[in-house]
Amino acid sequence: MLRAGSDWLPDRQGAVFRVFAAEEFTMFSAKLTFPIFLLSFCALACSDDDVVNVLPPDGEEMPGDGNGNGDTDNEAQVARGKYLVDTVAACSDCHTPRNAMGAPIMEEYLAGAECFVRLPNDSCLNARNLTNHETGLLNRSDDEIKRMIRDGVRPAATGDEALFPVMPYYVFHNISDADLDAIVAYLRTVPGVDKAIPRRGVEFDLPAPANYLDPSLIPQPMSEYPDQAAAARGRYLAAEVGICLECHTKHIMGDPNVLDYAGLFAGGEVYEIGLPTVPVSKNLTSDMDTGLGSWTVDDVVKAMKEGTDKMGAGICPPMPVGPMVGFGNLLDQDALDIAHYIKSLPPIANQIDDVCVFPPLPPPM
Repeated sequence: MLRAGSDWLPDRQGAVFRVFAAEEFTMFSAKLTFPIFLLSFCALACSDDDVVNVLPPDGEEMPGDGNGNGDTDNEAQVARGKYLVDTVAACSDCHTPRNAMGAPIMEEYLAGAECFVRLPNDSCLNARNLTNHETGLLNRSDDEIKRMIRDGVRPAATGDEALFPVMPYYVFHNISDADLDAIVAYLRTVPGVDKAIPRRGVEFDLPAPANYLDPSLIPQPMSEYPDQAAAARGRYLAAEVGICLECHTKHIMGDPNVLDYAGLFAGGEVYEIGLPTVPVSKNLTSDMDTGLGSWTVDDVVKAMKEGTDKMGAGICPPMPVGPMVGFGNLLDQDALDIAHYIKSLPPIANQIDDVCVFPPLPPPM
């Protein structure tokens, strides 16, 4: 959970990162009332306008291993990029604005969102315009776009500028070259939207990017796990090009590493997004008592594709699950590979106290 404060902490390279320790940031969606928040997710679930239509994995056009071994023509590359942007990395969740009802404004798809994070003094962090327009990425080179995604650095009038680590570039640093090329190829096709996004508040300025996640620290499948190949493919999707690791690991915003490396995938990140009860990300490790040790691979796939847990209960936002939303559009093989990786994670005992219910119960009269 993002917090604001005034203490400072040097990282091991000598750069300085702010320690956010006093007042909670307010995410833009946290201001939504209960019925508006619920309507926003109904709007997402009831519309199939933005569903990614891709060939099944047997066609080999869009392999999930990130190695770029499939069809290399531009059409397939762009399709791969769209799939990654909309489904695996869920870029549109942050970079597409929402209307008063909380539903995404598809006429401004990827055109940025103002005040994505708001401080108590009304200073804002804004999600940038990623469309193919002068106010977006049109005048950025491919290399500049790649550097923003992978390294968290954008060119500015005063020189290179570090992105604030709400953008998980420290995870995306490990995206394969082929997938990064595909993302850029797709962004070049997104219709331009004339929307100038204001500069962020000075409170969000940092002298250097957060430390990139060392891929050697990403948990490997347990040695006894039976399907090592599937788990290895899932590791890339869940922890390098996707957002499972980023959301299901507690953030320490005063730490230049951002993530709690001792608890990768062990949950505990709090999401104050306007629900009557505050969601907390679940422990995904194989711990039998506090994690998903009792879940099957099919249970994990069902959670992602259908948005319900093994008992049939709805999974709370911001988890982008369900038939028409985010992970609901995962290729079947990719969903299966991610599930195998989740099931292969070494156990970490971390009890998560989460009483969130979805759909939420109506507020008391």
